[in-house]
Amino acid sequence: MAVQKMRVDVEHPENANLPKRVSYSQMSLYQQCGLKFFFSYIHNWQEPPTSALVGGNITHLVAEELYKLAPAERTLENAMDILRIEGPKFLARPENKLFASDFSMKQNVREAVENLFKVESPHEVVVLPEHLEMKLRVEINGVEFTGTVDRFTQDGINRVSDYKTGRSPGRFLEGKLTQPYLYALAFKTQLDIDVDEVELIFLNAQESFIRPAKVELLEDAGKQLAKMHADSKKDLADVAWDAKVSRLCDYCAFQQACPAKAVDAPKPGSSSSDAILAGAGLLRK
Repeated sequence: MAVQKMRVDVEHPENANLPKRVSYSQMSLYQQCGLKFFFSYIHNWQEPPTSALVGGNITHLVAEELYKLAPAERTLENAMDILRIEGPKFLARPENKLFASDFSMKQNVREAVENLFKVESPHEVVVLPEHLEMKLRVEINGVEFTGTVDRFTQDGINRVSDYKTGRSPGRFLEGKLTQPYLYALAFKTQLDIDVDEVELIFLNAQESFIRPAKVELLEDAGKQLAKMHADSKKDLADVAWDAKVSRLCDYCAFQQACPAKAVDAPKPGSSSSDAILAGAGLLRK
């Protein structure tokens, strides 16, 4: 994917600072576009929810509740019962009501839940309830890292698994594996547990990828985290961030206020820039 980079001067809010803890999603966002990170985490503009995000959250919720059941009870019928109960509750939240009538999203969620039983056999998965949606918070290479692991299994092999919805990763798989590698490194650092394998399960694509958790791959993920933190500290000090122009810009909520996409856009962080984002319906965190 061709990417063009443009250094953009900005205005920081008073006492601007980086988030105290860094998640994989923050690191990934910064790597995608520094200016987008600025809008989201320095100027605290909130991207509106999308059907893909809402559907993914519902799917994760169903999987979590399913694997809390005893192995013999992890049936497709029970999974659909969980979906029928938890789906409407999730969509009733104020921020999600917009998607209550999104039948395409609901069909994608249903397919994802059905596909869980095609890519693996839930009744055979050895997992404890406390090993679902595990919270991590640990210092890695001088950076306070935080994350949530979808599933950790111990059946003779220690494995960190993460569910994904959406399309197959294709040639971008290796980049996607950075997330579970980082989680595996956090497990070792925080819990002194050696993870043997990492797994990405793409439910809608009916694909599962398992890779050995090699030490050098985990260390590389940790180096990426440290580099992201160091580079963002420099951007904060410079009061300038890199805008990276690619086809992903078409899906960015901030493109109307981005000088790399709109040549007449005001300086990001200024009152004029804020007015554009507010006019586009965005809210502050």
